[in-house]
Amino acid sequence: MWQGFCEHLKECGRNGGPFCFALVAVLCMGALGDWGMAVFAAVLAAGIGWVWASIAGQRQKFEKLGKMPPLSENELKRARSKLVNRAKHSSHVQHQQSH
Repeated sequence: MWQGFCEHLKECGRNGGPFCFALVAVLCMGALGDWGMAVFAAVLAAGIGWVWASIAGQRQKFEKLGKMPPLSENELKRARSKLVNRAKHSSHVQHQQSH
């Protein structure tokens, strides 16, 4: 039963989220009455606060990185090898020109 329900929600696309939200609200209110709705509202507020704080933290992290984020280990290795190859090539060319 639940597998079919989940498959149906996948087909709903964007409308699946609000449907689940409304379903949980109705179940909380039906199971616990007015307290259920208060608990649901508190959990919802805590969830929104957590999402907001995590988004703000990620935003600050990317602002600290600046316009160009630091290079990965692979990018650093590739850049170093290019610099070494260029240095070898330019010293070889200079050596040939002097003779």
